[in-house]
Amino acid sequence: MNGAPEVWTPALEIPRPDPRYPELLRALEDAPDVVYVRGDERLLGETAVAVVGARKATGMGLEMGERLGAGLAAAGVVVVSGCAIGIDAAAHRGALEMGGPTVAVLAGGHDVAVPPSNRALATRILRGRGCITGEFPDGVPVARWSFPRRNRIIAGLARVVVVVEAARHSGALITARQALAAGREVMVVPGHPLQPEHAGSNELLADGAHPVLRVEDVLEELEGLPRIGRDASRADRPGHGGVRARVRAALAKEPRLPEALALELGLPIGAVLASLTELELLGLACASPGQRYALPPPPEKKANREGGAAKRGG
Repeated sequence: MNGAPEVWTPALEIPRPDPRYPELLRALEDAPDVVYVRGDERLLGETAVAVVGARKATGMGLEMGERLGAGLAAAGVVVVSGCAIGIDAAAHRGALEMGGPTVAVLAGGHDVAVPPSNRALATRILRGRGCITGEFPDGVPVARWSFPRRNRIIAGLARVVVVVEAARHSGALITARQALAAGREVMVVPGHPLQPEHAGSNELLADGAHPVLRVEDVLEELEGLPRIGRDASRADRPGHGGVRARVRAALAKEPRLPEALALELGLPIGAVLASLTELELLGLACASPGQRYALPPPPEKKANREGGAAKRGG
């Protein structure tokens, strides 16, 4: 097929009445009548966060997009984006580097809509824990009107949409508006007020969107939302709590880097990072400068330390 990754297989066609059709997407007023999927279609029904932003992204924006993708994937969250150059590709890459799940939503037929520079990325998505989807069958070319339709699917699959960089007329703002219309949360990475590539995203912040300074901000937002699909029982599966307990026991010895924990415990780095994130959210671990993790001090020691600091300050 023209422009298709070498691992291409026939697309799975999932009409709206099909039980495999994602529930969150079905809730949209203008949900597509059918979605075409290559890869693991079950990901469409799991807890997901969309990471979107500029095609002509800054170096810092690309780094932030990749970090968000990696951190979300490490915590078991599906990363959704549009497989475009820029922030989209960075988010997909971050998820893939962690061996995590990612979904690419296209604005045309799968075989023609992947940008040439991202064909290798599409191949990695299909070979890894990912899928490619959209409402257009093979052969349908990309058009200007098809991008807003693609963006509504991105918003429809996600519990939270994170905008990394967006100018005043960016397509990422369309995704954000569609997410708000669907009752989804919108979060934004703040940018410098004098840089035009941040003008649109900063306006979202001024309108009340929550800021994102680190991946934990997004995970905390997800904490208040019920998980769905296979994610719903993941925390209760045998072995999950065991990994967390092993990580916590190792932290009791001394502050450790995630990489050192993974090596000592013989665990994938993704599993260690996910456990550390959970321990932080539960107040059972804390990160110090240099990303060394440790157990929090006992309450009495913390109180004594704060009291001593107050005396010195007074």
